[in-house]
Amino acid sequence: MSVQAHHKFIKDKAHPEVYFYFVTSPRRKVRIPFGRTLCYDRRMKESSDNNKDQIWTALHKDYKTRDWSSKPSIFAETAIDYFPKGAKILDLGAGLGQDTRYFAEQGYEIVSTDLEEDSLMENLSTVPDEIKQRISIQRVDLRNELPFENEAFDVVYAHLSLHYFDYETTVRLQREVQRVLKPGGVFAFFVNSVHDPEYNTGKRIESDYFQINKTAKRYFSIDTTRAFTRYFDTYLLDDKGETYKDRAKGVHNLIRFIGTKQAHKPYDMAIPYCGAIIERNQNGEKEILMQTRWKPYVDPVYSGTLEFPAGVLDKPFEDIHDTLAREIKEEAGLTFKTIKQDARTPLLNAGKDDGIIGFRPYCCTQQLKNGKPWIGFVFICEVEPGEPIAQLSEAKDAKWMKISEIKKIYDESPEKFFGLELPAWHYYFGEMNN
Repeated sequence: MSVQAHHKFIKDKAHPEVYFYFVTSPRRKVRIPFGRTLCYDRRMKESSDNNKDQIWTALHKDYKTRDWSSKPSIFAETAIDYFPKGAKILDLGAGLGQDTRYFAEQGYEIVSTDLEEDSLMENLSTVPDEIKQRISIQRVDLRNELPFENEAFDVVYAHLSLHYFDYETTVRLQREVQRVLKPGGVFAFFVNSVHDPEYNTGKRIESDYFQINKTAKRYFSIDTTRAFTRYFDTYLLDDKGETYKDRAKGVHNLIRFIGTKQAHKPYDMAIPYCGAIIERNQNGEKEILMQTRWKPYVDPVYSGTLEFPAGVLDKPFEDIHDTLAREIKEEAGLTFKTIKQDARTPLLNAGKDDGIIGFRPYCCTQQLKNGKPWIGFVFICEVEPGEPIAQLSEAKDAKWMKISEIKKIYDESPEKFFGLELPAWHYYFGEMNN
């Protein structure tokens, strides 16, 4: 079997509590040369991680006794019809490796991963030699960044392995999948459903996420799955999935998703957006809510720049003021209060069962070159008191900044701002100077 020895732990004889981690494969952006060592202290490792590892070991031992552990899953037999010929597949959380083996038998090259690597090694040891050549095994913790290069795979596949994480981890994992997939690559996953009998049992950790016995589980609906996968084109999304174990109980309600990473393509129309310069007075000085734009895989031009909250007008017939409130809540975790110098008409109609409003934003901006063809509306707003919490999938480092600090950056380093918002700052600081 072609096994990739991507890591090895060696104890320090002088200090038994310390071990060395030898990394032999490149990680994203930073390549770690062969033989380079990173030292960790076992005393620093969180006990919760150890507990989770032990749970997976126990689960895999139990699964080995089941009659379905040696045949491909029902979902694998569905998903494979969407895989391109000759594809390189990343199998996340492969468990005992039965789906890995099935894909390899069909001629695909597979990187099979799991937190519990020994079970994979043991169960794939019986694979015929001609099949082994198509399989490599690697230990991967899905709570961390995936240790693979950008656009390395044609398919990312996950069977019942993505529903064990909190919201932020789930979002980051989805973005990691997007990163390692080639444009047009297939993403196929199978997860728990909100219709599961265990849903809303145990201890609630956050929305749709519960501690049940020793395991934390997330439950997906069609709507939440669509939100998590909004940067993928969907081929299949339903709650009709089943496993051999659940089929015997008459349960057919797990979430199935199969889609493709959106390929880069020319834009054929402008993209409307709305944005919010959010002000507050703090200790006699005005502050504005700022965050770091973080969309490295969908907006590499401006990721890492400073921005105020903004979002696409992506819901037909949604009042722009409702969109503004929604974006502030989603991106910063704050509650919209009011628009400064709000000027909008009442809802009007032309007697044709229609509805139209007029409004005056603070300013409008438009992207005319590079980036994306944005055009939209900026408002000056206030929110209910509170501290921001950035949505890690699209922004980070949300914080209140003094206007004097923002202006200094604008005057000295305008390239540090999200370009689309520069005209708004031009107006804003221009008014301060007058």
